[in-house]
Amino acid sequence: MQNTEPAERQWYLAAKALSSSLTSEEQMEWEAFTRNEKFRHDFEQLKKHWNVATTLPYADINKEADWEIVLGKIKAKKPTKQNFSIGKIWRVAAVITGFIALSIIAWNVGFKRNGQAIATMIQAPKGARTHVVLPDSSSVWLNAESKISFDQHFGKDNRDITLEGEAFFDVEKEAVPFQIHTADFDIEVLGTAFNVKAYHNDDVLSTTLIRGSLRISKENSSGTVDQVVLKPNEKVVLRGTPQERLAQSFALEKNIDGQAEADWKDGWLTVRGESLQDLCKKIERLYNVTVRFEDESLKSYHYTGRIQQLSLEQVLNALALTSPVMFNVNEKEVTLRLNKSTQSKYQ
Repeated sequence: MQNTEPAERQWYLAAKALSSSLTSEEQMEWEAFTRNEKFRHDFEQLKKHWNVATTLPYADINKEADWEIVLGKIKAKKPTKQNFSIGKIWRVAAVITGFIALSIIAWNVGFKRNGQAIATMIQAPKGARTHVVLPDSSSVWLNAESKISFDQHFGKDNRDITLEGEAFFDVEKEAVPFQIHTADFDIEVLGTAFNVKAYHNDDVLSTTLIRGSLRISKENSSGTVDQVVLKPNEKVVLRGTPQERLAQSFALEKNIDGQAEADWKDGWLTVRGESLQDLCKKIERLYNVTVRFEDESLKSYHYTGRIQQLSLEQVLNALALTSPVMFNVNEKEVTLRLNKSTQSKYQ
């Protein structure tokens, strides 16, 4: 059970009730909350709006009206070479207040002009994650600062999606191929579950297959096409800057824990031998902050471990407990500096 403030807990459970994902323990807690007449009334009003919105065709969604109603009801809160293990973070986290964030989904719809197709965009902003069911009944989980877009023919003439960022897909099998286009590569699949990490400015892009099969292809700067067919628990990786990736070929990794690659959609923050510099990119997206290094040497520290649904302060405290890191948070800026008094413990 999350140790959030009562009001925040109410709306956290409200979101799960609307998506029919309450556990048996949460169901009992939810029933207790709904005995409050005022809260029950507010929830019923929100539920009416939710039910109406889910029956609208994509082109009829009123983004501004939806946004105002949801924000009026839910108080959204931010989600909250040496190697170091952060496995012991759980022992610390057990006595620290828990934290959960409510994801916000942003819809942007472009109407037909000059004969061009209608485009729908679904976005998870910084500090949020979201889940959506597409017109063909496929499910997509979007990580922070990610978005997908598709046209009005999706599910009929095509199943083409453009992705920026990271997403987990659980695709319904149909005769029409499901295709994902990123700035660096394309993916084609008939029915499968897989994770795609394609933040264009990151130095490492990847696609991991959970089940089924899929084909990934990219055109190199030389004009040749690099193509890989993935089997379950295999992963392709593309490294380098956006410019360097034009000449790079896919690297294939086998015997991957596919489920672990996508555990972010279940609220986990996972790192596997990642540098503090790369970890901070995740932190910036998850908590909508900017991280500044006062000491450049900190960027080379590496971490392994996984923690769930912690606030920004708790994650930073975990880093401070397992490496010589000190931090300061000033609104949306985090400053990291070397803790010289503990540095010798990690050399």
